[in-house]
Amino acid sequence: MSAINGDKSRFNRLRKQKIARRKRTQELVERATKSGRREGTSAGLQARSVPA
Repeated sequence: MSAINGDKSRFNRLRKQKIARRKRTQELVERATKSGRREGTSAGLQARSVPA
């Protein structure tokens, strides 16, 4: 069923879950970029050389 067909309680519960999941994901990404882990890791990988 959809919200149009009358199953509004389930629809709204799932909608709120989706919104909360997106918010948590965005916060995680922001924290990861602020901590510098992504930059340090990528810089460390670029600095290594592989003997040919």
